[in-house]
Amino acid sequence: MLRGALALLLLIASATVTLAAETILLYRSDVEVQANGDFLVTETIRVNAEGRNIRRGIFRDFPVQFEDPEGRTVRAGFELLSATRDGQPETSRVERISSAVRVYLGKEDVFLSPGIHTYELRYRTDRQVRFFADHDEVYWNATGTEWMFPIEKAIAVIDLPDGATAQGTAAYTGGYGSRAQNATATTSANGNVVTFETTRPLGAREGLSVVVGLEKGVIAEPTDEQKLGWYLRDNLGTIIAVTGLTLVFLYYLWAWLRVGRDPPAGIVVPRWDLPEGVSPALTHYIWNKGLKKAGFPAISAAALNLAVKGYLELDDIGETITIRRTEKPTGGVRFPVGEKALIATIDGLGGRLTIDKSNGTKVKSLASKFRSAMESEHRAMFYRANIGWIVPGVIVSIATIILTLAFGNLSQDTLGFAIPIGFFGIVMTVMAVSIGKRARSGFGGKLQIVFMAFFFGIFIVNSGIFAGGQLADLIDKPALVGALATLVMLNVLFFFLMGAPTKLGRQRTDEIEGLKRYLTVAEKDRMNMEGAPQMSPQHYETLLPYAVALGVEKPWSKAFQAWLATAVAAGVATAAAYHGPGWYHGGPFFDTDRIGDTMGNLAGSLSDSFTASLPTPKSSSSGFSGGGGFSGGGGGGGGGGGW
Repeated sequence: MLRGALALLLLIASATVTLAAETILLYRSDVEVQANGDFLVTETIRVNAEGRNIRRGIFRDFPVQFEDPEGRTVRAGFELLSATRDGQPETSRVERISSAVRVYLGKEDVFLSPGIHTYELRYRTDRQVRFFADHDEVYWNATGTEWMFPIEKAIAVIDLPDGATAQGTAAYTGGYGSRAQNATATTSANGNVVTFETTRPLGAREGLSVVVGLEKGVIAEPTDEQKLGWYLRDNLGTIIAVTGLTLVFLYYLWAWLRVGRDPPAGIVVPRWDLPEGVSPALTHYIWNKGLKKAGFPAISAAALNLAVKGYLELDDIGETITIRRTEKPTGGVRFPVGEKALIATIDGLGGRLTIDKSNGTKVKSLASKFRSAMESEHRAMFYRANIGWIVPGVIVSIATIILTLAFGNLSQDTLGFAIPIGFFGIVMTVMAVSIGKRARSGFGGKLQIVFMAFFFGIFIVNSGIFAGGQLADLIDKPALVGALATLVMLNVLFFFLMGAPTKLGRQRTDEIEGLKRYLTVAEKDRMNMEGAPQMSPQHYETLLPYAVALGVEKPWSKAFQAWLATAVAAGVATAAAYHGPGWYHGGPFFDTDRIGDTMGNLAGSLSDSFTASLPTPKSSSSGFSGGGGFSGGGGGGGGGGGW
């Protein structure tokens, strides 16, 4: 008796679990085929909800993208007409996902009561009729094969237009690709309504597909106007993206030809001087098309040039730097604007500036005055950025992106891939521009271009293989995404390309490049240059500020160190008597084996000290009322919300 009671309890529990399973009790699809080929569909879905997966309601995925007989990706229309639950209007929303639309039924803040609920969806769709040479066909996947719930009973009713009769029927059941036919088909007396009904339950991710053939001519084939309209609907986003890309490219090409092309380069020959008025700071400004690193390398070059000329002295290069005025008068001397701002600032500070944290505000003020002086006198004289010519291209690009997103029907998956693809394109464009700029450095630059071309080739080949295998399934409109990514890359590219030197800037750049070559060639090559001055401490110190301005102070100092060691060994008096610049105090210059390293690191130490001395950005003080607290102050930050 005990064993019988236990068996009965297990049977009851099993039955309870079965009853409590979330399942689709009935799935009915009523399709009214219109004479113009549209389908008016009413889907009745009766579910048993138990609050596990079905908590607020259900969602229905409806494919709207498919391949036509020619292999082209086309898009069917979908218009939700109404939605009800248990006979009452139900809240619904439609979202685009991958190659389908998803219809959510239910409210986010309302949970269903457990039990049986009946949903009804009415929607319109087009481009579902298939046209063949000898017949036309309604081939309808009534339930879909991706439901997560089993379906106990599925029914599909195909109602043909007036005057049409079913010429043949077929039904298929099971998972995707199955050819099982566990369904019956019943045709009405007048032959224009066919009812299909499954003969066994369908499991999760199993469905019912039905076919009804009919004679040609009952449903009008699409006209040329309809085909054109469908083509625009299928490809409107791509058309907008490609058209916008073409317009932006043509505009940028026209603008670049007009203002962005560099004047022809002159013949560059090594030289050891620059035209009068081209100071070390201005050399840095022209070569870099502006001041780099907040202007501190140029300030360092200006300070060294003033020191070489006897107006400044530098003490204790290392942890702190002190720039000190000498007694050499400045009356009647016309200084370059940057050097004038520098020496005026030091004079205003009593002739002394120690570069450390305690004087960070003074250093910041010095840098600001220096940059303002340089920009006010030299802006647009040697180089024009032509930013104004970029603005129309950016405006058209933004409009193209907005219109493409509005009319392109992009899925969330595609948008998710488009963002990193665009970012990757920006990074690669910046890298290519950077390598292109360095290509003028000779064999090294050419080798970098070869490497970049090889990298791009490998990437294109592999991405093509990947796209053929997987990416095409994830990005539903690769041409559209590619056009947008190219559009972004185009703007980045022409941001760099649109700027161009003036004729004077081109001439000065060629002269500066000649000086840079002279400063960086090997000593034996320098000695073979016709008319080149002999290396000496004076010659080295005179050109050191220019080497600092161009970032080549280390090779220039190494060359001097090699000459100094050789000259000392040969008994050259000026070399033996040289123990470092008279304007510098604090380094072991007596060691000829280290003078090149010490002087080569001088500019870096000076520039780094300027940067390190800047005041640290302020944070808020104590959060108590008397300490200056305020909303948004303190550490951390950000925000959040609830759902």
